[in-house]
Amino acid sequence: MRRMKVALLAMIALACVGGARATQPGLPDLPSCAHASVPENAGVVATPGGFMLVHPRNADLRDDYTGCKTLWVMDLDPEPWHWATLWFRDGRLQRVVSTSRDASAPHACDMPGMALPEGFAPAPACEGLDDHPWVALRLPSWPRACAGDVPPAVCEGEPE
Repeated sequence: MRRMKVALLAMIALACVGGARATQPGLPDLPSCAHASVPENAGVVATPGGFMLVHPRNADLRDDYTGCKTLWVMDLDPEPWHWATLWFRDGRLQRVVSTSRDASAPHACDMPGMALPEGFAPAPACEGLDDHPWVALRLPSWPRACAGDVPPAVCEGEPE
């Protein structure tokens, strides 16, 4: 009987974890900061080493956007892996939380000169990211279907 109770408690705990939001430590509790998997409407970004996925795409961002953008790397694995979550406040990058496939924990850094809201502990300063296009508010991308085997005609144009 004791074993059944322990097993039941373990199943309840797993169910609660599965339903919990996946907001990473150091990011605001916003839906845009809690993507555990790639949304269908993520965009495809061409990089020198392959493709990334980004969400949200430019069409869904205002100049004063407050929320997160998430980037995933598409490589040989069937599923893209989470690379970075970028937290913007009023259209300005505040914090980058990045992961590596082999790292035990995410790495966070704050953009220089940013005043974090109350309750957020500062992270080390981000270095070398000031003008990097991948962390800009606007990151041109194509529809996700452009990464498929038979890309639609829209993929022949410039990314949006």
